[in-house]
Parts: sequence; C-alpha cells; structure tokens
Amino acid sequence: MEIIKYSKNIILPKKKRYIALGVFDGVHLGHQKLIKLASDKAKKNDGISIVVTFDPHPDKIINPESKVFLLTTLEERINLIRNLDVDVFLIIRFNKMISKISPEDFVSNILIDSLQVKELFVGFNYKFGFQGKGNTNILKEYSKLYKFNTNILKPIIAENTIISSTIIKDYIRLGEIEKARKLLGHNITIFGRVVSGKGRGRKLLNFATANIETATDKILPVNGVYLVEIEIDSKKYYGLMNIGTKPTFKETERTIEVHIINFNEKIYNKKVIVNILQKIREEKYFCNTDLLKKQIEEDILIAHKIINKNY
Repeated sequence: MEIIKYSKNIILPKKKRYIALGVFDGVHLGHQKLIKLASDKAKKNDGISIVVTFDPHPDKIINPESKVFLLTTLEERINLIRNLDVDVFLIIRFNKMISKISPEDFVSNILIDSLQVKELFVGFNYKFGFQGKGNTNILKEYSKLYKFNTNILKPIIAENTIISSTIIKDYIRLGEIEKARKLLGHNITIFGRVVSGKGRGRKLLNFATANIETATDKILPVNGVYLVEIEIDSKKYYGLMNIGTKPTFKETERTIEVHIINFNEKIYNKKVIVNILQKIREEKYFCNTDLLKKQIEEDILIAHKIINKNY
C-alpha cells in the first residue's frame, strides 16, 4: 500500500479509480466492509483502490473548543488499513480552508479534477463540505451530474447494534473490551513509545514496567489492570497493563504502564504496539507496597490462567 499526501496536482497511476472516502476512525467492521467493496471492485475492473481520509480529524478544526478523542491515531489507521489489500492510502490535510469548501466544489475540484474518481464508496451517514451540508442524497445528484458511480453502504449490524465509532468509544470508556472488539473486528490497540518513569516497579515492587507514552487525543479504557499483548521489534509478548493514577503513591497524572511477562530487556525510546485483550480488575488503593506487590503476583497468576485457556 502506497501512502500519499494529497496535493492539487497529485499524480496517480492511470487506471480507473475506486475510492473509499471517510475518516475511518477505528477502522471498524463497517469501515472494513466499505473498503473491501472498493478494493474488490478495483481488482475486478483492473483499476486501483484508494482510501481517502483526513488528518487531523475534521472535528478538531470545525469545533476546536471541544475535546475530540480518537479510537485510532493516523499511524494506527494506516496499520489497520494496510491489511485490507488497498493500493493507495491518500491523506487530505484538513484545515480551515478545506472546512469551508462547498459540497459541489469538494466533488468537482477534489474528487473529479484531482482524483478523477470512477466509483465512490461512502457510509450511509456520510457528510461532507462546508458545515456538513453535503450528504448521501446530494452525493447521488452530483454522481449523475459528473458521471461517476456512488455506492452507499447500508448500516452494518453486529451484536444487535448498528456499528459506529461513537458506540465503540462508549464501550472502551467503560472497559467493555470484548463488546468493543466485536464491533471493531480487531483488537483495541495503543501505539506508543517507551519513556522513562520513576523506577518504582523494579526498585520497590520487583516488577519492572514499561511506561508508554501515546497520543493525548487517544481514547483509553477506564482505569484498571488489563491483560495485553505487546509488540516490540516485531516480536510479541504478553503483559499486564495498568492504566490509572497510581492511587497507592498518591499521584494524579493518568499513565500507562506495562509489566511484560518473562521479559528483562531495556526498551527505552522504542516504539511498541499494545493490544488490549481483557480487563482483569479495577485500579485499587493499597495502604502499603507489600499489599500491592501481592496483588500484582495474583494478577500475573490470573493472566497465566487466561493465556493458557484462551491464547
């Protein structure tokens, strides 16, 4: 998959272009089906499949006063879509100028003039153009005017729920990992970098932890302890992740720490991928570190039982 940043004079292979258009936050089952439709149609007609997305998230520019949390960072979206057999991943930088473009200008200037779309694929609730005035009905009219085909994906239902990024975010906030994963169609992931911490894990508790720094707008599960799979240098290990404020040490900053089971290497500054598998317990306050250490030992035993049973 080729990753390209959009420009007015963009050069693409001279083939019929089948475009899946959207933000695709989460790359959930609905997004995956939409992208696969575009990819399959391109292959069938000897064309190229193009995923067109926006960065930053449009809401960050349109509603800068609101705090927007994302299921996936751009890097995470790229990683997930890379597995969907797409030819080109095209990133349009979303700024104030783009936010003010009219629906018709978006279609004529970007989709037609620059991208020369043959066939377009969007979700049932897709909106575009200034103030979101463009919708799927308007898109159908422009399809007739500019002579390209538009495919509108109907709502996808899983677990008796219409799949949406909003519902998945709610599940993640509540720590409902399995429910979120069923709608996503993949693990909840955290891309981050290992940074130095205060060293308490190894010094006080004899359980070394990797402190993970991730994007500030990344949505995270409710505070607690989770069984995870962590990928380091393309190798995977199991671990226990604590998300929280470390109440035992009377801290207030929310952090992410992973104790990697049976691992004792230095990994500072390395990029890692954390896949959240299952919630084990809530974050707790302990009146002394001995009790905390005992709890961690119990958590590891529980983790081993889950791993042996399910993985």
